[in-house]
Amino acid sequence: MYKLYMEFENPTLALTGKKESVQGFTVCGDTAVVLYHTGVCALYNLRTRSPQPVGVCRLGSYNNGDPDNRYTNHANDVVCGAVLPGETFPLLYVTAGNSGECDEKGYISYCAVEQLHQNGDSLTAETLQKIYYRHEENSDFAAPGWGWPAALPDAENGWYYLLSARYRTRRDMARPDNAYIVTKFHLPDPTAGDVTLTPKDIVEQFTLPFHIFFTQGGTVKDGTIWYTFGCGNEAHPNTLCAIDPVKKDYLLEEDLSSTPFGNDEVECCAFWNGRLLLNTQSGKIYEKV
Repeated sequence: MYKLYMEFENPTLALTGKKESVQGFTVCGDTAVVLYHTGVCALYNLRTRSPQPVGVCRLGSYNNGDPDNRYTNHANDVVCGAVLPGETFPLLYVTAGNSGECDEKGYISYCAVEQLHQNGDSLTAETLQKIYYRHEENSDFAAPGWGWPAALPDAENGWYYLLSARYRTRRDMARPDNAYIVTKFHLPDPTAGDVTLTPKDIVEQFTLPFHIFFTQGGTVKDGTIWYTFGCGNEAHPNTLCAIDPVKKDYLLEEDLSSTPFGNDEVECCAFWNGRLLLNTQSGKIYEKV
């Protein structure tokens, strides 16, 4: 069962000249971190449930199409990492980019490791690290998806997962040989500068049956990957899955089409005080009860 927990205002107009779409979502303490297309970050107080953000800034990885639209920061997913010494906010691992293509660095969609700083009413962000993946065709491992994998750090256990599918996950592009691919790496040291991962860095990789369409965003909790799918319509119904990387299987596959947000595009999920929260494209956060 799900119920509406809070609604939040979209603050992107003042920073970008237009309202950008709601994307990634995570929780730091009692603060909801909501990301918007192009890489705008807004903080909301989960205790007061105020719709107005308590801080807004552009991420260090903000990109509105430079050098072209493939490099726009879609900010599709965000997951909390460790808290570095002297910092208040945990690191944010943001799935950036806007393309399934590759360039000389590897996948254009990469992971930006962001550090937030808040001083009074001022919120700023800096990119401490960029994590790229470059595939090698002669590898024994499959490419970790069609080119746009979600970055899912498990900071507690020191792992870094990429989750994607073999091919695009839209129903109109369905292929019978599609599969979800989970690729596991050691989590890079965030103070070590930019990193390019290759198949030589893969610790483990496994596939899962493909029968859920339209990847969105997720998180890692107690070693389990939680992930959302769908865009709130009949072709792509909202779905929540939990994946056990040890058993290499789904632990949960929950159809969300009959929930109060069944017709609203789900975007991401995060945990707060043991409760699962999900955000949607219309600017709402729902609680699993």
